[in-house]
Amino acid sequence: MKLSKKALALLVGLTVSVSGTAFAAEGADSFSDVPQGHWAYDALDYLAKDGVIDGMGDGTFQGDRTMTRYEMASIVAKAMQKGGLGIGDQAVLDKLAAEYGDEIATLKKQTAQNTKDIKDLKEKTDKFKVWGMARVQVGDDNGLVQNGHQGTYNNRFYMDLEGQMKINDHAVARFTVEKNAHNRDKEYAYSKIPRFATDPAGHVHNISNYISSIDKDSVLGDDNHNGSISNIWVETQLGPKHDWYTNIGRKWNGIGMQNIMLGGQVDGIQTYHPIEHGHGWWMSAQYWKPAADWTNPGSVNWKANGDGTYTPIVNAPYSHRAPVVGTLNFWGPLGKYIDANFAYSRVVSHTSDQGNSKDGYYTAAKNFYGIDLKAKPFKDFAVTGSWVKSDAKIGPNDVNWVKDSADTAWAVRFDYKGTDLNKVGSWGLYAKWVNFGAVADIGHDDEWTTREPSFINGVKGWYYGFKLVPAKNCEWETMWAPHLQEQSSMNSGNYRRHILRSWVDFHF
Repeated sequence: MKLSKKALALLVGLTVSVSGTAFAAEGADSFSDVPQGHWAYDALDYLAKDGVIDGMGDGTFQGDRTMTRYEMASIVAKAMQKGGLGIGDQAVLDKLAAEYGDEIATLKKQTAQNTKDIKDLKEKTDKFKVWGMARVQVGDDNGLVQNGHQGTYNNRFYMDLEGQMKINDHAVARFTVEKNAHNRDKEYAYSKIPRFATDPAGHVHNISNYISSIDKDSVLGDDNHNGSISNIWVETQLGPKHDWYTNIGRKWNGIGMQNIMLGGQVDGIQTYHPIEHGHGWWMSAQYWKPAADWTNPGSVNWKANGDGTYTPIVNAPYSHRAPVVGTLNFWGPLGKYIDANFAYSRVVSHTSDQGNSKDGYYTAAKNFYGIDLKAKPFKDFAVTGSWVKSDAKIGPNDVNWVKDSADTAWAVRFDYKGTDLNKVGSWGLYAKWVNFGAVADIGHDDEWTTREPSFINGVKGWYYGFKLVPAKNCEWETMWAPHLQEQSSMNSGNYRRHILRSWVDFHF
């Protein structure tokens, strides 16, 4: 190709201008300024007009200030990354590259070092990650105080902090920290169930401590949400294909689409694996026990003081092991519009209140069966149905449990639309009907903490809710349960309960 007359003239001028310095940049001061009259400005202006470098919008470079050699080198280095240049443009660019060769080489080294530093920093930040959610919640609940029990789940500030530490490419260590802070004085009005005992002289003693407003947020009043590390586990990817996703340790675990068979903190191991050629089906095998073992408060002995009075001496309480359970779970699609989940759990071993071995759960249940179906008949609408049944043995004279289908639990949930934390204004509606038998499950997820305030063993009724994303990563939800039928304790009658609760979650 032939050089254009303009490029040829410019090259002649450049050759004369840089004959003494173009190839002698080795000893040049890399931080010296390039004056506006320097030949490099004309060269850059020429390249700008040809579109090799970004000009000022009118096809010219128009350098209006003195520039450092590094700034010039940066412009040249960027232009050198373009391909397919004409012979004239390439010749001018080569002259500029020769002039600023040392600076370009230094910039390349610095870029390489910066790239390495960014990679190292990314690896370090990837090694440890923290995320979570803070909640502000208010509400009203006529079931807060039943039979001497006190619940504090209506009005509170709550935080769930989760973290992850990378072990290698196929394993991470995980933890969660949960904290409840209650914010209404009336919720401190009652202690834990006061424990009274009568001494040999017939005097009644209160030997339990009342819980103060400070203690209510501490380990004494809320040992699962007191700000300590509540769960620790390891997530691994085992097998030659690294597709056996396995959790080992203490964590929250759920079984089924609505976590009716189980929803809570457990100790154990769970492995999840996609079934080969299973058309989207997965399987899970789990071996676990609930993390909350039962406790015995200990018996009371009496010490005579010699004056007709007695001092209670409380023997040390003891805890005993919750049931050890094995679970098999299968889930996947049934056609285009339906997903299914099938679960089976069996109590492997259990220890009774007195430390003696039993052949099943404390209700004598040993086997638990669960089926979940979720259908999406049309856009933005879904129906989820869940059923759980146990083989709990309830005798005709057993007054501890409600006889009406106590070994069966049902839940049907209707969802319209839904929220997306990244989409401001997204919203959703839901309605859920439940009928939980007292001995149907191992420990279902009480989604709106209805069981804990009243210590119920069965519930039936409707819940209604609304969700909205008012700002990015913020979700507002309100739940209303106007007429719940509950049994407040093992052998007391049913009562009606209503709940109105609203909260805002701030995700980070």
